[in-house]
Amino acid sequence: MTRDRYDVVVVGAGATGSATAWALARRGRRVLLLDRAEEPPAHGRDVVRPGHADVARCHLALLSHQWWNVLEHEAGERLVEPTGCVEHGPVEALRPLVETLLVTSVPFEYLTGPEAEQRWPGMRFDDRAVVQPAAGVADVAATHAALRRQAVSHGADLALGADVRRVEVLDDGARVHVDAGDHVDASVVVVCAGAASAAVLEGVVDLPPAQVVRETRLRADHVEALSSTARPWPAFVHRADPVAHRSARGELGPDAGYPALRVRGEPTAQGVELAHRTAPAPLGSDPAAEDGVAADLLAYAAQCLPGVTLDGAEPSVAERAAGPLVLDRVGRVVVGLGTGVHGVALAPGIGQVLADLAEDGLGVPRQVGADEDELDRSRFSLAALATSV
Repeated sequence: MTRDRYDVVVVGAGATGSATAWALARRGRRVLLLDRAEEPPAHGRDVVRPGHADVARCHLALLSHQWWNVLEHEAGERLVEPTGCVEHGPVEALRPLVETLLVTSVPFEYLTGPEAEQRWPGMRFDDRAVVQPAAGVADVAATHAALRRQAVSHGADLALGADVRRVEVLDDGARVHVDAGDHVDASVVVVCAGAASAAVLEGVVDLPPAQVVRETRLRADHVEALSSTARPWPAFVHRADPVAHRSARGELGPDAGYPALRVRGEPTAQGVELAHRTAPAPLGSDPAAEDGVAADLLAYAAQCLPGVTLDGAEPSVAERAAGPLVLDRVGRVVVGLGTGVHGVALAPGIGQVLADLAEDGLGVPRQVGADEDELDRSRFSLAALATSV
């Protein structure tokens, strides 16, 4: 590995780290992007939507929307397939999302469940549905490849298979120690290493314990309800909430068989992929309590997606880094934490924010514009995390 000094070393070549390297290289900074894996894992599809049930994340998603367009233009390929996204559930479960969409002026439609079912035959909806037309589904592998490729095309160096052991803060910068006793120096280090971030930054920055969510997926490659003339299904998020559902039903009582899971659906070329994420849990916790998730997904499909056949489908289970979203700088070290749960969806915008923080560490004056005014970066600070505990 070269020992030349860089402006910024980015640790972690997942979506967030690659997007940060791309942003910095576009600005003319000398960047090195490192990852311990020879080929960082990237597969599947992620829902990309501008609206979230939180104002700060919504502004981050809107910033990402702009940079998705730039990335696709530079890469010369479509990375996000426009599908629209429907989030449905009881009125109370959708209220925070609707209020945020109104505040941030994100376009949306508000439908009753029967209205949504008329629009998309073969889907069964909860009480209300919020439709975001400016949403889609991103190809994760293609996005990772495009981000790294564009970072390199703008001058970034890429070193895969470099096992970063720790970060050391120097008087005039930082040193990144890798295996075999090697190291590389930089004026600023950005760490986006997921669950490994705490170990890499031990003694430098105090981070909360690593958390993960377990994501169980089932894929159906054929949907009977989708004829050649039917409207394609959108991506969807079912915010199933038994408590809010029971409250809305009043004296009628809850519907029999109301879904036990919150489920995401991502349309594929011929079918749909269903996913459920568990609540965040400490890294290394026992997954035994989640053994029945695949069976619950099968039951969900039978009830809410009668046109889908999942018989014999093999579930896939993966872990994603979770926990609070942290985008902050401590001296010469910038931290991007808790981004994995969003997949690639927010990566283009998060990369810009982390690049801004890295340039703050370099002493580069920040240009204040509309995005700076709207995006409350303090929401993602370590200080905010400390006050919320």
